[in-house]
Amino acid sequence: MNAIPPTTADGSLASKSSRNRILLAGTGVSMLWLAQPPLGLWPLVWLCLVPLLWIVFDQTAFTRRDFGAIWLASFLYWLVSLQGIRHAHPAMYACLLALAGYLGIYLPLFVILCRRCTRWKIPLWLSAPAMWVGLECVRNYMLTGISALMLGHTLANVPVMIQIADLFGTYGVSFVIVSVNVALFRLARQFVLRKSSTAKSANDESVGGTIAACVVAVACIGASFMYGQFRLGQPVTEPLSTFALIQRDEQVEYQQDIERELSIFQNYAAQSIEALEHSDRAVDVVVWPESMFTGGLPWMIVEADAAVPEQYEGPPESFVAMVGQNQNYFRSRADELVRILAQAPSQPQSPHLVVGCGVVRYGKQPHAYSGMVHVSPAAEVSQWYGKNHLVMFGEYVPLLPSIPGLRSLIPAGLGVTPGDGPTVFTVDDTAIVPSVCIETAVERVMVNHLSRLQKNNKRGDVFVTVTNDGWFDDSSILAHHQRCAQLVAVGTRRPVLSSANNGPTAWIDSCGRVVESLPSGTHGAIIATPNRDDRTSLYVRIGDLPAKLLGLACLIVLTAMIAEANAKRRARHSTSAS
Repeated sequence: MNAIPPTTADGSLASKSSRNRILLAGTGVSMLWLAQPPLGLWPLVWLCLVPLLWIVFDQTAFTRRDFGAIWLASFLYWLVSLQGIRHAHPAMYACLLALAGYLGIYLPLFVILCRRCTRWKIPLWLSAPAMWVGLECVRNYMLTGISALMLGHTLANVPVMIQIADLFGTYGVSFVIVSVNVALFRLARQFVLRKSSTAKSANDESVGGTIAACVVAVACIGASFMYGQFRLGQPVTEPLSTFALIQRDEQVEYQQDIERELSIFQNYAAQSIEALEHSDRAVDVVVWPESMFTGGLPWMIVEADAAVPEQYEGPPESFVAMVGQNQNYFRSRADELVRILAQAPSQPQSPHLVVGCGVVRYGKQPHAYSGMVHVSPAAEVSQWYGKNHLVMFGEYVPLLPSIPGLRSLIPAGLGVTPGDGPTVFTVDDTAIVPSVCIETAVERVMVNHLSRLQKNNKRGDVFVTVTNDGWFDDSSILAHHQRCAQLVAVGTRRPVLSSANNGPTAWIDSCGRVVESLPSGTHGAIIATPNRDDRTSLYVRIGDLPAKLLGLACLIVLTAMIAEANAKRRARHSTSAS
């Protein structure tokens, strides 16, 4: 009998296993992509992790090549999913590659951490959901954080299954999805491959483990469904103010001259007039997207200790007067718009303006904000908000400005200052919580805003977000952004009104349902009258503490793995030396 040499057999087995892992990883990320926009085949999300879980239970050694194969599949997933950011600026191609490369690490990390937990005899029905949610939490904080394309977002348009987001945020929805994937994997492993000649662990293949996974999955699905039915059946209270959410498809660039900014202002003014003239009810608030109201002139503020900026070309003593002139021009322009809007047939009085507008504050140092301004019917600036969460590479570049000789590489328009906490714009009896751009795509920002307001005994009835997604053309990023807003609405139990250049302009109720939206790349308006929702959200009260604990668990497992690897390396060196 001719025996195969052990080294050859081992090498053949490892090679075959590696090829299988490449195929499994590719299959998993393909289903994950199909479940998300632009196709949105959400039922696939219940199966997309099954191939990856197969890798977890593969008993052959996990090599760097395997890690690289899963990373490559994950990298391509993120590259395709986020490809829309390349439209913003030629430099964003490099940023897209860097971002996809970084985000690609999380999928192989998930596999590695689950494999280690399996070695420690931690059941998969516990370890897989915990590791996935923990890594999502880490991703939402690391490098300023990104919440887009969380697993739970795949079910954004299945209202009954996302209502648990007011308990645990999108993390809770992701946990349920992973639990179902684990159950389906265990069933397949138990009944489809039970006669396989591959060596198995009694614990891994036990009927008890399969039953436990199925019980957990059924419990999660059942509890989510019943809770969702309960929440969807609860009534909301009285209507809030009526908003006109204005959208146009205006081309934008980093460096726009004043003539182009004025043209954008005039186009949005005309769109607003048309919206109110065709409205069947009175509009209390007109909302413009991010930066569309600036019109070549931001709102300027001078503090008592303001220093004259170095770039000011006039006499220092004329600086305060210059700012005053600009403020008067800003008010007169707003007053003219408000008066024209008040002439609409359905308008008994002038509306408020809540508009995306640049804000410059002069103190000891000048600060520029990507902001929102609340203009009263009397054309007075009642309040303003500075965007808290800035876009890396879009509004600031980390480290580069401090490196001598490299400041010139940063495109004009960067260097924005982050705002300081939430603000409330009050219109009659409606408390508006403003947000700008990506803030609704970083879930914790909006949750923290509402939490801070409530701790200070301030009310927030509705989120009004303004964004300029014209940077991303008509890519699926627009749909991802809207899905983030839908889960924010559920998590906070507050309606979200979004006014966007190019889209997504949408009215989302406090159950995450899209009441009305405008197609991207179109001109139009939504007349929205959201309802007040006084329900309490556990998620706002405790934040993402449960997810943070799971994130900590991921870091503990990873640290233990690194420590064990270092110990083995030292042992090998010690043996070699002796």
